Amino acid sequence: MNNKSDVRNRLLKMQAELQARLNRVQSENRREVEERDDSNAQLWETSEIRNGLDDEIATVLYDVNRALVALDAGNYGICRTCGKPIDSKRLEALPYTQLCVSCAGKHT
Repeated sequence: MNNKSDVRNRLLKMQAELQARLNRVQSENRREVEERDDSNAQLWETSEIRNGLDDEIATVLYDVNRALVALDAGNYGICRTCGKPIDSKRLEALPYTQLCVSCAGKHT
């Protein structure tokens, strides 16, 4: 994935897939709440799991959107912490990452 067009297409595909997943999870969560006749504890547990999934998907979607903005701004692939280029293998694995391996290790 070496050119801007390939990166953009991959990010746009990820964006669409993540948005569809998020919509599906939120819809399932609403439907489950409406259909439940069980105890509140079981409903709460199910909702907590789905809310966690909502948050995870929304976080990656946010990162994908930020990567698209960085691509348009001309600073895609540059670590937001140290300003050095992010290794191409890392970008291949995580095209929405904003941190190089070194800086990502410091943030965990």
